[in-house]
Amino acid sequence: MEEKIQLELSRYCVPFTPFRKRLEESAICLVTSAAIYHQADEPFNPEGDESFRVIPGGAPTSELRYCDTHYDHACIDQDLNCVFPIDRLHELGHEKRVGGPSERHFSIGFTQALRKLRDTTVPALAKEVEQARPDAVLLTGG
Repeated sequence: MEEKIQLELSRYCVPFTPFRKRLEESAICLVTSAAIYHQADEPFNPEGDESFRVIPGGAPTSELRYCDTHYDHACIDQDLNCVFPIDRLHELGHEKRVGGPSERHFSIGFTQALRKLRDTTVPALAKEVEQARPDAVLLTGG
């Protein structure tokens, strides 16, 4: 029998950082939990996957896929941008409303291994995001 462990989440951390740069000059990085991946990469395991995928900033939507059975696909089947707004980000960049997309974006999939997610995946993902040097990060879910 599997032992259930309750994972305590912090209630004291500040969930934001003051944004001091002009949005029109800012590279935006997308980070999603919608299990988005590039077609050249291995799909997420829909039964549970604690890894993450790096998505090239210039990848067209036609090369992106999703692999998650834990949310309704009615909207994403019509437009991937509802959970991973990469086309909207490019449009906003062309309109000079944002600096444009960062060179890399990131995605995680479904997992119930919250401790491993917290202790291993998230720190590694945060390091990758930091190395991508975006000015802002937009988090989306599935």
